[in-house]
Amino acid sequence: MSSQGSNNQHDQELQLQELRRILFGKNNQHLTDALRHNAREIVSDVFSEALKDRQDKDGSVKKVMAPLVDKSVEYSVTNRKEQFVGYLYPIVGSVVRKSVTAFLSEFIERTNQLLENSLTIKGLTWRIKARQAGVPYANYVASQTFNYRVEQVFLIHRETGLLLRNVSYNQQYSEDADLISSMLTAINDFVSDSFKPNIEGREQTLNIVKTDDFTLVLKAGPSAVLVAAVTGNMPQKIADQLQLTIEELHSLYEKQLHEFKGDAAPFVDCDQQLMDCLVSELKETAKQKKSKPWMAWSILLFVVLGLSYYAYKLWIFQDYVEQIQAINEQPGIMLVQLERKGIQQIKMDVMRDPSAKPIIKWLSEQNVPTKIISLNEKSYLSLEPQIVQERVNVVAAQFPSITVTRQGESTRLIGKLNQPQFNKLNLALSKLPGLTDAQTMLQDVEVTSPERVNIDDSADFNTLIKLKIGQINSTSIEFAIDSTELSPQAREKLAAITAQAKSLLMLASKVHIDVNFLLIGASDTNGSQSYNEMLSVKRAQTVKDAIQDGGIPADKLNAIGIGVIDLPAASNDTRKVLFNVITTQAAQQ
Repeated sequence: MSSQGSNNQHDQELQLQELRRILFGKNNQHLTDALRHNAREIVSDVFSEALKDRQDKDGSVKKVMAPLVDKSVEYSVTNRKEQFVGYLYPIVGSVVRKSVTAFLSEFIERTNQLLENSLTIKGLTWRIKARQAGVPYANYVASQTFNYRVEQVFLIHRETGLLLRNVSYNQQYSEDADLISSMLTAINDFVSDSFKPNIEGREQTLNIVKTDDFTLVLKAGPSAVLVAAVTGNMPQKIADQLQLTIEELHSLYEKQLHEFKGDAAPFVDCDQQLMDCLVSELKETAKQKKSKPWMAWSILLFVVLGLSYYAYKLWIFQDYVEQIQAINEQPGIMLVQLERKGIQQIKMDVMRDPSAKPIIKWLSEQNVPTKIISLNEKSYLSLEPQIVQERVNVVAAQFPSITVTRQGESTRLIGKLNQPQFNKLNLALSKLPGLTDAQTMLQDVEVTSPERVNIDDSADFNTLIKLKIGQINSTSIEFAIDSTELSPQAREKLAAITAQAKSLLMLASKVHIDVNFLLIGASDTNGSQSYNEMLSVKRAQTVKDAIQDGGIPADKLNAIGIGVIDLPAASNDTRKVLFNVITTQAAQQ
């Protein structure tokens, strides 16, 4: 009976299998095709609810979706930049403001922590104790601040012992992750090979490894091992979190773990699960004592005040520099170099005519403090009309009866002088640099009580000789462009010079002074250098011939050419012949 019942049951099972094959097809093909045909409608009806239920159950949806969303956003940004700029533009300003605010807050907090842990008595004490204990200062600070903290988490492939992924609280630990992974694998293999299987027949494995600095907690799964390095007193909830995480990783990456051949790229997206294991708990004293970052704020305020003071001083000094640069507009003063040295000193290199206004006086008038000025002054002779006028005023001031007046662009001297005074004034004016119209200035000066010159009075002769030399030296003969011909005005001026030269020769002979005349021809920059040198010689020779024809001995005249006088400010006034009187003491017979 039992045999017959068994056969009946077997027949029924065969019939059921045949019925399933007829209804569902081979390997449930009919059912699969039917589901696939309507899968989209079926899934769309419950998709949102299913995601929410799974997220509420274990939170795995967020962890799985986060890497996918990151990669999608990265792809869209890379390939659709312009559209993303349009989307993000309205909120960029708000994001930037929040980012800057967060950065400043974090910067202040970190700075305050650094100062409190480094510059305070507590920080110095911790450094000493850390050195005595032979542990890194950062580890000692963590031990004093936290009840516990997970410093680093490793995901290791169980079969090969290769590191799949690791995360750390402090980025510096990640450099030794591969070495630590290999070490743990070797130790775990040693335990498995050296000890007998447990009661359930499984190989012995490590669960906890204690070191001086860390407690290593290991949670093994079928294909991977999760290891956490913990500082402080480790609570049970860390082990529980590791167990949940290793189970979740096996659920999400079962295929990748089973097919692992050495490429850890598929596990890049598991950082979120590993980061969930980086938990910590502050000590009660650290929780209660949430000190305000007064030290960091004080230093930041000090830095801001210092920078503000520096910026203010820099602005003041720059204003002084701009004022000083205006000194170039002052007659007889040339600013060569102006250099600001920090916010303490300004260096000035200037050239000043003795008749110009003193630099210190000018600075005082501009309200520039002289104590900040380092002045390097050199003298030069200026030919500016204002300076020449000042020289005339100084000379005229020596004669109380003379008044200086301006008639248009020319200066005239008005008054009365006797002959010696007139000669003295004439001689002084003829020596002034840049003054070319001394005789015109003196036209309105009346000479009273003219005295005859005493032939035996050598002092009077010397005064007259110097006067005539000054008059001749201050005279020049102008030429037209590319010309050696004398104009009517030039011939008239040469006649006056010739008369002066004759008078000078006569006076010089009375006191045994030998006089010679040097005629210096010059040209402008038009033409080649060789041509201009030849042209300047011809001009000097033309003047020499005219003076010689007027009665001056040829042996008293020396004509030379100096070529081009390159003065950009006076390029039209260099086509001339200049005079220079040379005197020597003649040998007495």
